[in-house]
Amino acid sequence: MHDRLDHHRMNEDALLAAALHALPASPPGADAWPALAARIRRRQAVRKTIGFVLPAALAAGIALAFAWPHVRFHAPAPVRVARTNDSATGHVAASITKLQASSRQWQAWVGDLDRNGAPLDDQQLARAVSLQDQIGMVDLQISASRDTATLSELWQQRVALLQQLGLLHLQPYMVAEQAKPGHAPTIAM
Repeated sequence: MHDRLDHHRMNEDALLAAALHALPASPPGADAWPALAARIRRRQAVRKTIGFVLPAALAAGIALAFAWPHVRFHAPAPVRVARTNDSATGHVAASITKLQASSRQWQAWVGDLDRNGAPLDDQQLARAVSLQDQIGMVDLQISASRDTATLSELWQQRVALLQQLGLLHLQPYMVAEQAKPGHAPTIAM
């Protein structure tokens, strides 16, 4: 009985081998490694990005949570619109030209202080950003305005804001001057 089982198994193996040899030859499939390697590289890049961005975002959120109570927002002063007659228009136009020149001088001075001056602390920096935002709003209003009286007031506001920004940059120096014994600081404008 044992021989008969082995003989039967050999017949099945021979039949299977014959059936496999009868199959048509097929070319091997495309190599899957390049696609798999590209997928692995993409996943590693995503993990690196998440590994950097997530802690950075968390740190920024914590810093913002601590700094938020100390940030002061100041609304820009409302713009008053004044009506003028034609005889005063020439005087206002000349005034605007002087204000524009003054604004350029103040802008250059503030820019120089910003580049070469003492660093600002966190409260001064927040105030400086607020003043710069207000100057930007005034600049937008200047670009949209066509009325000479309104333009004159806007240029006056711009100069005043630039003066405030310049004084903000000078505060560290004024504190240092006050620290000297027997010296009274003077500010000339």
